[in-house]
Amino acid sequence: MKHPIQQPQKMKFIEKIKPPVSILFTISVIVSLFLFSYILFNQYNHKRNEAFITKTGAEPKYFGYIQPKVVDGFSEEPLEGAVVVIPETGQKFITASDGLTAVIKVPIEEDVHYAGIAPKPWSEITLIVYKEDYIEYVLFHTHVWENQTRKGPAILLFPKVDGEENEPFSVVEGPHRLWVRDLVDKFRPER
Repeated sequence: MKHPIQQPQKMKFIEKIKPPVSILFTISVIVSLFLFSYILFNQYNHKRNEAFITKTGAEPKYFGYIQPKVVDGFSEEPLEGAVVVIPETGQKFITASDGLTAVIKVPIEEDVHYAGIAPKPWSEITLIVYKEDYIEYVLFHTHVWENQTRKGPAILLFPKVDGEENEPFSVVEGPHRLWVRDLVDKFRPER
């Protein structure tokens, strides 16, 4: 026969340890998610959004987002394992099976060259793309708009050709057509 006093003591003990056990469980879940969702420091990462600090070391105020897609230049099939580098930050991203990187958080910085002429409402970054057995690709002046997510650009990589120099592709993204039109109109000579 059980003692009637032991049951309430067990219940009291269980009630006492519930809050600390719940807290420990929650902390262990959070730590596990953090550890298993992120790749170790200084390795390629395609599982998380990335942000960076500007050259001045100050935290930027405004951000835009970009998600480059890398495909084969002939078949247009997505390329998994391509490395996308943003030289302005030194960050590297690796494409998933759909050819996409993670969504990349980019600070919006004013183009000081055009600040007094015709301010650009977007920021620009450089993308360098590497993939084994493919020719390297560099996209200059890649547009990133404040508070918008750009799905792309689509980057077409072409296979290396044996016996050829296989020079990297160098592509420049031109300014937005409306900005160009406004610039032309602003400086149009009087007749």
